[in-house]
Amino acid sequence: MTWSDRRIATSLAAAGAAVYLAAGVALLTDYDYYGRLAQALLEGRWWLTEAPPWLNELVACGPDRWCVVYPPLPAILAMPLAIVLPAALSQVLVSRIAGGVSMGIIYLALRAFGAPRLVAITGALLSTFGTTLFFSSVDGRAWYAAHAVALPFLTAAFLFAARGERAWLVGACIGLAALARLPVAAATPALALLLARRAGTPYLSALGGVVLGGIPFALTYVGWDLLRWGSVFDVGYVQLTQGDVFFTRGLFSPFYLPRHIYAIFLEPPDLVEGTPFFLRPRGIGTALFLTTPAFLWLFAGLRGLRRDAAAGAVALAALLALVPDVFHGTVGFQQFGYRFSIDAQPFLVALALLGDARRGVTWRSRPSGLFVAVVVLSIAINVYAMIAITRFDYWQ
Repeated sequence: MTWSDRRIATSLAAAGAAVYLAAGVALLTDYDYYGRLAQALLEGRWWLTEAPPWLNELVACGPDRWCVVYPPLPAILAMPLAIVLPAALSQVLVSRIAGGVSMGIIYLALRAFGAPRLVAITGALLSTFGTTLFFSSVDGRAWYAAHAVALPFLTAAFLFAARGERAWLVGACIGLAALARLPVAAATPALALLLARRAGTPYLSALGGVVLGGIPFALTYVGWDLLRWGSVFDVGYVQLTQGDVFFTRGLFSPFYLPRHIYAIFLEPPDLVEGTPFFLRPRGIGTALFLTTPAFLWLFAGLRGLRRDAAAGAVALAALLALVPDVFHGTVGFQQFGYRFSIDAQPFLVALALLGDARRGVTWRSRPSGLFVAVVVLSIAINVYAMIAITRFDYWQ
């Protein structure tokens, strides 16, 4: 990695955060679970003392105590801001900064993976402005903030694995990401495989080191469960889904897979007369490849997997990260696009770039004109949706 790459990454991270912050000016969220939890932690509590009716995913965890069921990292990062700012504002600022900063990290990860500079910059722009990450981070409600906070750490794990860095460092980044979004931990075996290939070490040795690096964070989450529920098991999610019509077969089940296939490939936007371009985002979501058409190139990227073990590891990481999501009872609504794709976003972007800019083992120095055009289209779609939803209430 050259100084120029570091400078480009720093500039991209700063630009991404600045644009996200500007896009979210004067926007707050009612779903400030993490902001309220940050304030509680500052007061020495891991529970909330009130449960407003709109925060309907709080779970009772003692007399006059309500606990946030989600992993705590977004709240921990919001604590310094929550000292002086309202709960909702501290939460959305963390969401926007984390989501924007990921732009610089994914640039470095793509460079480490092998992408030439212009190709990596294109991938960073796609990830930051051409996917549902843009809307999700700017909106900043709790579910979206979790994605935004997890992404920089997951991408850093991809970066360190692609560079063949120390295994414990990869594991620590996965552990931090999982403290915001638990499903991303499922990518661990694949990232260990990528690390082993790039570092030239045995797979089991790499996997062991990655697991060791993640153990402190796994123990942290177990301790967090003990505080909340008095159990090492995450019983909060189980309580949350009881009696819910979307979870008739438990929190996870293969019977839920068809609804996710439909959400990823077929879910259309609404066609509404009088709406600009006649398209209105739907609260239940919109098919991934309508939201980000540049991801169609990932299918071309899959063609060369047998010739490149590193590319195979990246594809496996994307698959594993999505496995918990596609067996989950809901498809992630309310949302724009298919927000669970953010759990695999660094890997999906890498595969799309492979599909466009690499033939055999050789990368082209720049992306094709067609791919750039479709990246621009993806950005236009997501900018439109972000403005339509956050500024014009097109979900209402």
